[in-house]
Amino acid sequence: MPSEKKIAFFAIDYSLVGGVERVTSNLINLFGLNGIRVETVFSLFDANDGPALTYPAHLEFAVLHTREKRAIVDQLSRLLLEKQVGTLIFQGDNMTIALAILEACKKAGCRGVLHYHGSPYAYLRKYIYLQDILDNPINILKLLFSKVVYPFKKRKLGKVLDLAKDGLVCVSEGTANELRFIFGLADRPGGNIRFIHNPLTFNIPESFLADWSQKENAIVYVSRLERKHKNSMLVARSWARIAHNHPDWTLWVLGDGTIKNNMEAYLANNKVTNVVFYGLVKNVEKYLDRSSISLLGSDCEGLPVGMMESASYANALISTKSDGGIIDIVEDGYSGYLVPRNSSRKFSEKLEELIVDSRKRKELALNASKKMQLFSDEQIMAKWKQLLEK
Repeated sequence: MPSEKKIAFFAIDYSLVGGVERVTSNLINLFGLNGIRVETVFSLFDANDGPALTYPAHLEFAVLHTREKRAIVDQLSRLLLEKQVGTLIFQGDNMTIALAILEACKKAGCRGVLHYHGSPYAYLRKYIYLQDILDNPINILKLLFSKVVYPFKKRKLGKVLDLAKDGLVCVSEGTANELRFIFGLADRPGGNIRFIHNPLTFNIPESFLADWSQKENAIVYVSRLERKHKNSMLVARSWARIAHNHPDWTLWVLGDGTIKNNMEAYLANNKVTNVVFYGLVKNVEKYLDRSSISLLGSDCEGLPVGMMESASYANALISTKSDGGIIDIVEDGYSGYLVPRNSSRKFSEKLEELIVDSRKRKELALNASKKMQLFSDEQIMAKWKQLLEK
């Protein structure tokens, strides 16, 4: 790569500690370990005073403090020129902001590589089910409206794909295939759409793959507790169906969010006592090390890091067949179970199957841990170097 051209990243808010921010931090650090120096992180906002995650000491943060498209184009293009940035890798899940960044890159003569962390269906669809409509009838209007605006959103997403000719990197093969399918590219894969998995952020243990003695009768759910995209209540409903049948098993909920109180109230109303809400925890590995089964009830996920961590710690996996990259991790019947979205009946059936069948539980867990070999830093960096040197 030419030494005179610098590499920079762009995030909506670098100071947060969400999944996208963790991926950005980990990727920048991984680049540095492999001799690729990142000079600057551009950001629209900084809600906190400085980064909450670990970045190289030399890294500079430049905050634009705007969401207005023309201001983004003008400020960012000027900064790209001033800092001699040759390649900008940017968070591209917001289509309006993505278009502004691509325009700024073109104006500055800079290569813009769109790093797509989500699923296109998260942008195009509204995940509204019958229960949502029963709870609040206005949701039927939201559902109808989403169908009306679908073609307009698809056109806007298509424009982003057309302009991102310097590279569009999805974090999962599932997401890349969704984009190809939506725009009729399934029979001619390639072009500017590719996938590169996120780097793992934890050490993968090996000792208990042969010794399962430390595993407890515990089921773990690691997620933000939200309705949108995460559909966290599904996990509560599924556990309430079978919890009384298995008093020696406990559900551990790791995370916080706007529906935490609703989940607690629902389980309490159903007299479910074998559940513990731990809130936000920093040492997730301590719980994954001891638990036996991990759950995910999302409607969409770019690449679910919690499932990757759970597989690495030899947990059996059960997930909804969400849009996005869950299929990169869970191969139904081999490395876990996939169930229809929002089906607490199917979810609880598979969960109960793994609770009572320790042989199947260990078989799926072992296969899931083997799949983590596909997420090695070496493979990830080889793909990024190929893209950056192209």
